[in-house]
Amino acid sequence: MTEKSKFLILNPSPDNLDSVLVKSNLQYSKNGPFAATILLGDVLPVGTNIPQVELQGTTYFCQGKNGISESVTTTEEISSNLISKNLTYVSSPVNIIKLTSGLVIMMISGNANEQEIFNQINQVNVKVDILITYEWPQTIAHLEQLTLVGSEVIDQVIKSVKPRYHFAVGNVTGKFFELEPFAWDSSEITRFISLAQEGTGSKWFYAFTLSHIQEDVAKIRENPFTTKVIKKRALPEVTEDNNTKEVTTTKKIKTVSPDSCFFCLGNPKTEAHMIVSIGTHSYLTIAKGPLTRSNRNLFFSGHGILIPIQHIPCIRSNSEVPVQESPIYKEIMKYQHALVSAFFDQKPDYRLVFFEISRLTNVHLNIQFMPVEFQLLSKFVSSLSERTRANNTKFTKNHKLNFQKFTDLNHPDLIKIINESDYIMFTIWSSINEPEIHITELEDSSKPIDIQFPRRVLADTLNLRNRVYWDKCQQPKIKEVEDCENFKKFLHNYDFTIS
Repeated sequence: MTEKSKFLILNPSPDNLDSVLVKSNLQYSKNGPFAATILLGDVLPVGTNIPQVELQGTTYFCQGKNGISESVTTTEEISSNLISKNLTYVSSPVNIIKLTSGLVIMMISGNANEQEIFNQINQVNVKVDILITYEWPQTIAHLEQLTLVGSEVIDQVIKSVKPRYHFAVGNVTGKFFELEPFAWDSSEITRFISLAQEGTGSKWFYAFTLSHIQEDVAKIRENPFTTKVIKKRALPEVTEDNNTKEVTTTKKIKTVSPDSCFFCLGNPKTEAHMIVSIGTHSYLTIAKGPLTRSNRNLFFSGHGILIPIQHIPCIRSNSEVPVQESPIYKEIMKYQHALVSAFFDQKPDYRLVFFEISRLTNVHLNIQFMPVEFQLLSKFVSSLSERTRANNTKFTKNHKLNFQKFTDLNHPDLIKIINESDYIMFTIWSSINEPEIHITELEDSSKPIDIQFPRRVLADTLNLRNRVYWDKCQQPKIKEVEDCENFKKFLHNYDFTIS
């Protein structure tokens, strides 16, 4: 048993995995041997191939947020699968690896659910030296004001196992960040390190040595997991009758120009590899960070967005005619009918659900859609009802929601709302000619709304509650390209923009 063990931690880009593994071998030759090399993040997501490089040292990785390559074969009875020489895929959601040195690694995959994690954590009876997760702990994410990369479940894991090192990435591109060491009441010291993905220009690798004995650390910070955070309240305002009230501050609406708008084709940073079709007044793109994912029944995610080419917050904002007569509206509806027909003909087990938040204060209107298995569609109404109840009772500062149901796109009351009000609307094409519309007016523009509300409803409908935030569901570029090309093939015979 050696006194100290060396480790190498990498966050490779799946687009450049072979090259990264060549560099790993070089480090092994120059600075090794390593007790283990660990690959973080989305190492072999769906649509990628097993690397050809033969590794010199034992290397581990687990699933990220974007599935696992079809090239990887696993055995349910075995938690770790050797997929090539020295490259081991840790397939179980939570796995403990005991090295010959006696040091212990815990790996939690990006797709592990809360129950799986807690079931395993409660059974851990060994000291964890190195913890590997996809997400950051929510506590540390809050410290850095990066709440979308964190998970409260990981907080509970940290508090339970108190690892000596914790490595994570946060999202698909990762972020380099190293927190000062902190101590627990039981004297353990934990270090948290997040790595960026290789190719992003930030630090993507980390090498260190570790012994069995806890070494003294000269400088430690307060433990963020045991320090109580005092939330700041708004300063009281004194009124004329000497009563006080809490001041509510309203954020100034930021003006976004077309050349910096995420949805404008004129933006030099437009991700053209995601565009499926371009019409005269609107275009169709796959969604970044899709809620739904490709599977054995549907070879692309199906989550897409219809976007006006013109930089407008909503159609009624600059239309001199009723919305239904606007060329933008007509073309978007033409796209909807084409998409609905394509799914009815080729994937009859799925139905499309469209949703939009139409407000005069939007930056750029977009209408999203995704396929829902017909057998799950019956859950939509109860999911909508439950999320509406939660919005109206738990989040009292939010705009109250009151959905109305229509089955006729030309119903006078529906037309009135679309032409005169801000609104949130779902359109469910359960049959090819008769959509079901659920719409709520947003009458008070001063009230905040939950912009994730439609996605929450569908995440609940689809049993994908851990995929509410698109930023946590981003796919590697190679997967985005694959999804887009498959979508183009799927839509080809229905795409009216193809002459």
